[in-house]
Amino acid sequence: MASKLKKKLIKETSWGIATKAIVFPMFFLINIFLARTLGPDLWGAWSYFFSILTITFLFVMFGVKATIKFVAQHNYTEELPKVLKDALILRVGISSVFALGFFLLSTPLANLIGRPEFVSLFRWASPIVFLTGFVEHFKGVFTGLHRIKFNFFTSGSEFSLKLLFLVLFLTFVGISLKNIILAFGVALLFSLTVAMGLLYKNYSFSSPTSSASYLKDIFQYSLPLFVISAGFAIATEVDTLMLGWLANDLAVGDYAIAKQLVTKLPHISYALAMGTMPVFAQLNRDNLADRQKLFTRLLKINSLLFFPIVLGIWVLASWAIPLIYGAAYVGAVYPLQILSVYVLVFTFSVFFNQFLDYQGLAKRRAINLLFSLFLNIGLNYWLIPIYGATGAAVSTSISYFPYLLLNIWETRKVFKDLAASKA
Repeated sequence: MASKLKKKLIKETSWGIATKAIVFPMFFLINIFLARTLGPDLWGAWSYFFSILTITFLFVMFGVKATIKFVAQHNYTEELPKVLKDALILRVGISSVFALGFFLLSTPLANLIGRPEFVSLFRWASPIVFLTGFVEHFKGVFTGLHRIKFNFFTSGSEFSLKLLFLVLFLTFVGISLKNIILAFGVALLFSLTVAMGLLYKNYSFSSPTSSASYLKDIFQYSLPLFVISAGFAIATEVDTLMLGWLANDLAVGDYAIAKQLVTKLPHISYALAMGTMPVFAQLNRDNLADRQKLFTRLLKINSLLFFPIVLGIWVLASWAIPLIYGAAYVGAVYPLQILSVYVLVFTFSVFFNQFLDYQGLAKRRAINLLFSLFLNIGLNYWLIPIYGATGAAVSTSISYFPYLLLNIWETRKVFKDLAASKA
């Protein structure tokens, strides 16, 4: 049985790594193309706009992580069709509410940040908000089902098509932020079609044998996870938003280049976690020892991967940034080197975060995140006016460290309490 589980985890982890292996280069090709095509000023404006859009994406993902948990718990049971159906019903409502809300709030939001030119862009982006919620929903379902290869096809189509349509739209239609939004929208529509086809071809939604309703359960568990997502959205993007407020588009553009690299590197850790962490949804006294060994092994693998990566960032940043993005973006070098500390902290947080989520402790993680969020805002307000993008990098790197320590403490407490009950 243990051997069968090990083979399953290796297979799913391999698909997870393959998913990130195709998404990672596509993401950077997209942003390298945009930075070189738009130029520093327009690139900075796009980065500021997309920072706000990214926060909205994380809001519209309300319910996705809870869906992963419930699907993982009821996988291979007769309850699964009902869980899938109720999760989809909830997704329709959530995506509709957030997309409509984003459209209706476009004018006051643009006025709030002092960028009235963003009003039409926000309105054009509202369908993207709707589509993103669905694409991420299906990715979450595939993760809970341990069908990571479906994530590979969905994510691969999404990012490759984004790059393709960006090149086509900006080359043949014209260089504008609106055309970037249209390109993303078309790509998301295609990738959503792929995801729906994969799920409906392999799983049945019709005539669930169970009469139980999981709508309320998924919704209720989504609430603390939503607080986490909201806090994470703000914590992740507050540096960019405050740069746009306290500095200028050039500083935003430099910081965006550094930040895009460090926010995507942890996806290597997500690839490891994608195929392994769902097993922690079923943690008990009988499998405690094996699960602890697995968790420790994942942390060791993460160390072996990321300590050399962080060292490489420090050594190569001053050479690689001007070469890849152009000499106009040399201001991204120092922020990138400083944010490498954030990379190390965040990659370890991936495993502790998911462990707590699968153990139903999302509320405690939300409290820990709020503490780091307030610390980050305070440090940004102090350092950005003095040091610009470099100050934002320092603030972000420092503020996430207590978040990691608090989540480590919570995770160790779960293991300790379960071990004590076993004795």
